[in-house]
Amino acid sequence: MWTRRQVLAQIGLAAAAVHTLDPHELCCVMPAHAQTASRDLFELKKVGDGVYAAIAEPRYKVNCNAAVIMTNDGVVVVDSHSKPSAARSLYNEIQSMTKQPIRKIVNTHFHWDHWQGNEVYTNANPGVEVVASERTKENLTRPDAGVGGVPYIEKQLAALPGEIAKLKGDIQKETDPAKKANLESNLRQAEEYQKELQSMKPALPTRTVATTTTLHEGGREIQLHVLGRAHTNGDLFIFMPKEKVVATGDALIDWMPFMNDGYPAEWPETLTTLGKLGFDHIIPGHGEVRPKSHLAFFRGYFVDLIAAVKKASADGATLDEMKTKVGDQLAAKYEAGFSKYPLGRYRDRVGTNVEAVYLKVVKKA
Repeated sequence: MWTRRQVLAQIGLAAAAVHTLDPHELCCVMPAHAQTASRDLFELKKVGDGVYAAIAEPRYKVNCNAAVIMTNDGVVVVDSHSKPSAARSLYNEIQSMTKQPIRKIVNTHFHWDHWQGNEVYTNANPGVEVVASERTKENLTRPDAGVGGVPYIEKQLAALPGEIAKLKGDIQKETDPAKKANLESNLRQAEEYQKELQSMKPALPTRTVATTTTLHEGGREIQLHVLGRAHTNGDLFIFMPKEKVVATGDALIDWMPFMNDGYPAEWPETLTTLGKLGFDHIIPGHGEVRPKSHLAFFRGYFVDLIAAVKKASADGATLDEMKTKVGDQLAAKYEAGFSKYPLGRYRDRVGTNVEAVYLKVVKKA
């Protein structure tokens, strides 16, 4: 396991530290004023026999969901959250249920909120395998990959002092007691997160998957599928045929998709391929466990969004006009379903998604 500094030296990233984050680069950013949960970080929900979804509570510093798969001789965990303290919280919950060791960590993709807790599991069991797709392993050390990977730790560290200063200023100006308390909670989270990033020792994948691999883990069959480009170029889907459960990372979530590192033209095709697997339950990267029918809703949003942006562009609309027009046009079908949580809401993200489709689909064509 390398330290952050060693990895940066290895890939010559001295420049990575001088970078200011654009808010659009944060795949899972929550409005500073949004009400967030003060409960524990996760709620473990049983999805099948010995299979649990660790549903992350909404927080200013976001965590992803995890899948926890118990086997006869150990535990497999899918995704490790945005920071070691979150991974430690889930690890302690797992240990209260079983004393079996964690055997494998599977990272669905390279975004910061899905892998930065890996080190907790590798420290607890030095023999743990960290599994990801080949592309995800590459992205974790590439400075230009997007909102994740080792270089992105330095970018976040460079941006945090400004973020903390802004929160302090907002606290001074806020007169509403509830909003002020929420901002103070956000400030604590930002300061704690900064400390964690400063001491982070990234644990990178030790095993990669190119297409499809089947793991036979202590009496369980766990299939790992690379089905095509969607949320990133290296999305990995975890399918358990006997339990009829799939864990999808952010290629299929219960709020609005983040497309900045994605492939909107190919995303629906990848989801069509995913739909051919025989599952009943989806453990998404964010939001609640969903039935298989959610796939059609989520996929439909891409199909309708691409068609609407293409038509608006052909009609001569400017990008700003498209953001309003297309957002209003699709709202009746998608706004309620994509606005159930305090983050990843339809109106917060639809303009960014329109822009992503315009740049990545319409202009490329």
